[in-house]
Amino acid sequence: MRPHVIIVGGGISGLAAGVLLTSRGVMVTVLEQKPALGGRAYSFVDATTGETVDNGQHVLIAGYERTMRFLDMIGTRDLVTVQHNPSLLFHHPARGFRELRLPSFPSPFHFVWGILGFSLFSLRDRLRLLRAGMALLTSNPEDTALSQMTIAQWLDSLGQSRECKMSFWEPLGVSIMNEHIERASAAVFVRSLKMAFLGGHRHAALAIPRVGLSQLYAEGAQKYITRGGGKVLCGVDTDGVNIRDDRAVGVRLRGNTPISSDAVILTVPPHKLASLLAGTPLAADMNAALSSLESSPIVSVHLWYERDWMKHEVVGVIGRRIQWIFNKRLISGEQGKGGHISTVISAAHDYAGLTNEQLVRIAVEDLRSVYPDADVEPRQTVVIREKRATFSCTPSNERLRPPQRTAIPNLFLAGDWTRTGFPGTIEGAVASAELCVVLVEEVVRPPSM
Repeated sequence: MRPHVIIVGGGISGLAAGVLLTSRGVMVTVLEQKPALGGRAYSFVDATTGETVDNGQHVLIAGYERTMRFLDMIGTRDLVTVQHNPSLLFHHPARGFRELRLPSFPSPFHFVWGILGFSLFSLRDRLRLLRAGMALLTSNPEDTALSQMTIAQWLDSLGQSRECKMSFWEPLGVSIMNEHIERASAAVFVRSLKMAFLGGHRHAALAIPRVGLSQLYAEGAQKYITRGGGKVLCGVDTDGVNIRDDRAVGVRLRGNTPISSDAVILTVPPHKLASLLAGTPLAADMNAALSSLESSPIVSVHLWYERDWMKHEVVGVIGRRIQWIFNKRLISGEQGKGGHISTVISAAHDYAGLTNEQLVRIAVEDLRSVYPDADVEPRQTVVIREKRATFSCTPSNERLRPPQRTAIPNLFLAGDWTRTGFPGTIEGAVASAELCVVLVEEVVRPPSM
């Protein structure tokens, strides 16, 4: 008999765990409460325009090796376009467009050459940026002192100027961490930068999906799991985990319907974990830890214009309220009428509570500060708020993240908010699944295929 593992949650971590276990000969059942898979990485068809809209623009980098392996397994990696050489285009309110290019030199020389040629900054500030970059070579993310610091504190210790922090580190930090550098964990940031800038020279290259997120992640994963004999069920409410003799024997669905299994993986968000663990030995300790784990929101504003006036694919915006602008026509090859622009506000603590009208006005005003020739008003807008987009990756929250292993030997946790060492990214979600699968295999010991 093939061992059977139930996975509660059909987000990226749940799907990745399901695919990995299926590839190892384990029978899986994925239970998703929502009517569609993908968790916070999903897409839908806008009723007015008929075009595919992502719940938020998810940009990968080529250095996300776990994510790329996952896409390879489910057959969708060719739906991601990776830059040949890493480059980021920024717009500064006073200096206009400036591009950071990293040439095809061995690491870390590609970073050195790229910073020296980055005309956004004075020579003195470029040398400051190099000093911080070189500090990455010797910085240890496991260092106790670093683990207690915010990014801003770490940058101050390296002598970074106000301009360096505002025009480089804050845009980079808020994009990676979904948190402002005054709050975000320096240790997690350093680990992420090492992966991006100190791996191969192309690790920092943007990898941009050319299709909707549901097509990129969910559809291929579902097919892979079902082809391997597993099940993926949507619109299913899971009420809790069944425990007998200090082991998980399955879960119960709404209406007290039991499903048995050899192990259980919970991949739900932390605020939903309490109800699933109610009545188990884990409930009190887990609830005490996770009740303090704060979240950080992301706001996306999609705007359709009569003209396709944006000539760039992606622009990082400095000193404004929005942080990134994406030209969906150029990125995905959309053939719709006019232009389709997506703007993003990460760590949107001050914006998630605003009205749609206010958020559209912010996006339009900031767009016109970058592109003065843009149309005055969009013809259609869609505002998407993910109020719990990720956990807030602060030094204090980092210490609260639970490991994938629990005190119940065959009950495991996965999700970008678990202890992976990464921020709340797609790579973090897949990393949690990989860590979880190793532990599951120790318990279920599947037969070799």
